Amino acid sequence: MSRNDVLRDNVLREEQGETAHELAELMRLAQEMGRRLSNETHGEMYDDVRLLISLLHQTRAQADVIDAKLNSVDPIADLIARQHQ
Repeated sequence: MSRNDVLRDNVLREEQGETAHELAELMRLAQEMGRRLSNETHGEMYDDVRLLISLLHQTRAQADVIDAKLNSVDPIADLIARQHQ
């Protein structure tokens, strides 16, 4: 592998890490907004909002896994810490 290939791979990895981190942050924000909406929702829309919150939780969890794998020295410890946030 040439030096240029190594540099290009490093830049790509860095960009992937940044994107994964930004996506994980966005999912945290979306999940918080979903919680707020749940607190404000009653009646027939409540079940729809609860489903949305469930999907956001699953999406955030997967985004956190990807972010930790790309950006953490110790992904397992990082994921455990994120669960307590």
